[in-house]
Amino acid sequence: MNTFADSLAAAADLIAGADPALWSIVRLSLQVSGLACLFGALLGLSLGALLALVAFPGRGVLVWLVNTLLALPSVVVGLTVYLLLSRAGPLGDWGLLFTPTAMVVAQSLLVLPMIAALGRRLLLAGLEQGGEQLRSLGAGRGTTALLLLWHDRRGVATVLLAAFGRAIAEVGAVMIVGGNIDGVTRVMTTAIALETSKGDLPLALGLGLVLLAVIGSLNGLAALVQWRPPRLAAPAQATPSPQGKAAGPVAGSVGSPAATPRGRPAVPGAPIVRLAAAGVRFGALAALREVDFTLHRGECVALVGANGSGKTTLLRLLHGLQAPASGRCERLPLQPEGRAAVVAMLFQRPFLLDASVLRNAALGLRLRGVPRGERLARAHEALRRVGLEALAERPARTLSGGQQQRLALARAWALRPDLLLLDEPTASLDPTAKREIEALIEQIGADTTVVLSTHNLGQAKRLAQRVAYLEGGRLLVDLPTVRFFTEALPPEATLFLRGEMPWP
Repeated sequence: MNTFADSLAAAADLIAGADPALWSIVRLSLQVSGLACLFGALLGLSLGALLALVAFPGRGVLVWLVNTLLALPSVVVGLTVYLLLSRAGPLGDWGLLFTPTAMVVAQSLLVLPMIAALGRRLLLAGLEQGGEQLRSLGAGRGTTALLLLWHDRRGVATVLLAAFGRAIAEVGAVMIVGGNIDGVTRVMTTAIALETSKGDLPLALGLGLVLLAVIGSLNGLAALVQWRPPRLAAPAQATPSPQGKAAGPVAGSVGSPAATPRGRPAVPGAPIVRLAAAGVRFGALAALREVDFTLHRGECVALVGANGSGKTTLLRLLHGLQAPASGRCERLPLQPEGRAAVVAMLFQRPFLLDASVLRNAALGLRLRGVPRGERLARAHEALRRVGLEALAERPARTLSGGQQQRLALARAWALRPDLLLLDEPTASLDPTAKREIEALIEQIGADTTVVLSTHNLGQAKRLAQRVAYLEGGRLLVDLPTVRFFTEALPPEATLFLRGEMPWP
């Protein structure tokens, strides 16, 4: 057997004939590397979540150490485990050296840094995209990590596949701690090295082909799992009104006098949130400065101002996602119920899990422990109200931008909030989708306190009873809508209105 062709043919015969020695080595390799990746995944993803979600002294050093260990040579791992398990080592009495268990330990340590580092990066990306939105729905740190890992399960599968590839293809660690004992600790990589040195090229080549086939099959499976069907254009649907009729033109055109939104009391109810000289800082940046603001039950307030004026920070402060650095933020019990208000928030770019429309609509209810039957009924009711019930089983990622915003609104409304916070809810939508969202805000907000930030002054005029203008983190104007658009305002607000208003 001196030629490659002869060795390849003989290797194929060994594989096709199910050679017992060959397949015994393959089975042990899969068992050792599979268990190593399982243990490495449990420890690595947990460590990655800790490093991504929890601030603690020394976290930066630990992140540096994990990233440094990505370059750890397998022979160093094998030597470390060998010294621990040898007779003179601290764990020598366990008798694990030169056993498959020792090989599992070595490979687990080998893949642990890779899984932890890449898992941390996956979670940081997910947190940036949707961490605060999950928190606003009621998710704690651990639940947030699990949801984000499940949401990016294709990325997680890629990480685990890379870890398995490194584990099953390495030779140094398992050679040192396993001893390459025939029938006991011989795996594919060590057998390839041994049989090549002995001149048994067919067996070595056959094992190499099987090793490539295993990795190739897993890569193919991962590609199949990660394959996404082409995005389908969702059919346009009219947004139903609470009475089941399609929504028509939104009341209160841009040039019409500002009137009290339909269904809202002319006189606001009792206060539910009160800010007193509240300030928020992000390092040296003062995002809010000595804001005095009282929100009453049953009213709709529009926050207007340029980008960076503090609108989103004020919404987060009202929600409780941001604590004041100075002053007070007092949340008052609802009257006459005497309970705390339920708060929901619609973000400018809604974060939707890689799941069905229905599961996304029910997510906040699930996080709050609502029983399954009630949870599904309320989710269906919310989807029906925004005109998406027919799409309940469709993947949320296939929806249009306007439909995704309606889904996020349904998810918030399913919580039956007493206070609904909307961060530029129509900023990136086309005119038709904007009209739909405005109609839904008016319908859903008829029995809910609403605070929305917007650059659209026509929208503020149509929907709000009060308009608050912020600039540089300061609340400069807080007036009823009619007075905001008719009375003399401070120069900063007047200049802003002149640049934004589409009417004289």
